[in-house]
Amino acid sequence: MKNVSKKNAARRPSWARVLLLGAYAALASAGEPLVAEPSSIKVVCDDNYPPYSFLGADGELEGIVPDHWKAWEKATGISVELRGLPWAAALQAIGLDQADVIDTIFETPSRQLHYDFTPAYASIEVPVFIHKSISGIASVGDLKGFKVAVKSGDAAISELLGRGVAELAPYGSYEEIVDAAARLEARIFCIDKPPALYFLYKRGIDRDFRIAFVLNRGAFHRAVKKERRELFDLVERGFEEVPASAYAAIDRKWLGSDISRMLDLRAFELGVGAFLLLLVFLFATAWILRRRVRSATAELREKVALLEQSEERNRTSIAEKEVLLKEIHHRVKNNMQIISSLIQLKAGAARLAEDKGFIEDIQQRIQAMAQLHELLYHSKDFGSIDAAEYLDAISQELSLGYAWPELSCSSVSLPMGIDEALPLGLATGELLINALKHAYPARTRGPVRAGLRREGGNIVLRVEDEGTGLPSGVDPSTASSMGFTIVRGLASQLRAELSFGGPPGFWAELSFPRPGGKGIAH
Repeated sequence: MKNVSKKNAARRPSWARVLLLGAYAALASAGEPLVAEPSSIKVVCDDNYPPYSFLGADGELEGIVPDHWKAWEKATGISVELRGLPWAAALQAIGLDQADVIDTIFETPSRQLHYDFTPAYASIEVPVFIHKSISGIASVGDLKGFKVAVKSGDAAISELLGRGVAELAPYGSYEEIVDAAARLEARIFCIDKPPALYFLYKRGIDRDFRIAFVLNRGAFHRAVKKERRELFDLVERGFEEVPASAYAAIDRKWLGSDISRMLDLRAFELGVGAFLLLLVFLFATAWILRRRVRSATAELREKVALLEQSEERNRTSIAEKEVLLKEIHHRVKNNMQIISSLIQLKAGAARLAEDKGFIEDIQQRIQAMAQLHELLYHSKDFGSIDAAEYLDAISQELSLGYAWPELSCSSVSLPMGIDEALPLGLATGELLINALKHAYPARTRGPVRAGLRREGGNIVLRVEDEGTGLPSGVDPSTASSMGFTIVRGLASQLRAELSFGGPPGFWAELSFPRPGGKGIAH
């Protein structure tokens, strides 16, 4: 479309023209004054809004908007003189009746007072752009105190002013704003998104700026002054007459096409061929794999059969050993009971109280070992016992043997191997016997407690009483008495740290590494 009017003889009739002529005829028959049909109209728009309207290399206006008006001109047969102007000048031209229609205009409340607007034909985001060196701007309120570059006459100006942003720097066009941004004269600016991206990419500064937030969203309309309703109807009907295919072609021309739609037949054929080759390869691979799987499955079944036979034999090498171990523990316990009974007879024949006490101590130690084998005999796991159950059995045996109901035991449940359980049980028995014999005056009773607890990576055995304590000058760490000597030896066997305390009363603790865990080591 040229920017000068075509000759009326070149005009062709259209549906819009036919409808308009029909309307004129109806008005004439009704006695209404006729409104002359225009032979041409003047349209103004922004001259710096790519890809909608901008000046090309030859200085001619091009873009989506000029092509739309070419299609309108073809549909109506009415010549269009389209001029691209700086936006402020375009607004001034329509305001001074120097143009009939204005395009690329946003509909705002203030403009609604003076213009009628056609339906929107493009949705436009209006972002605020900031330089990468600026941070902390996420909304309109954050712009207060900053200078914001805007285009003269832009609808964004009233939006910013209305929301308290007063320091604005007007420029003649969006391109001038981006040029100023390239020189870092404008670090914050408000530009409609399509031309902003176009000019930022064109200047090579798209990586230096980012969108802080979207101020608003507008839409492009065409507008006519309110007193020219007949022209408004003509403009709107003309665009309704433009085929949808024409609009689609214009969009493809200026907005591009999806890459997927540009695939040619050759690429499709190559894709199909590659797919078929892939299918052949997959089928061949599947056939080879099936053969290998069948072979491997047969071999695996043979090995599983051999393994099941071996496991059956092992379950029989194991059942027999379990029976044998149970029998061993049972016989060891019985033999110890016999030894304990013989010692009991010897104790009854002993004349000296010292000999009798020594024999009783030996008997209690044998009972502690017998208790271990008794628990192992009843245990499902012949390699370990529950330490709490073991110490409780020793405590009950001593409580009955010494007629001491105040003796108690409180321990955590803890699986323990024979190598740790036996010295632990003997040490517990030695410390309890010492308390039962020496903690309280003759023919008196008092609390005696044993306990086993976890403490970090260690197990701690504690035996305590509330008696008179050790005699003055007796150091259990070096005392030569048999009881303390045995306890120190058993602590060394457990790799335990041994500590004592009191008065009041007396307590002893053995702290040793927890089986299977980490703790103190000596």
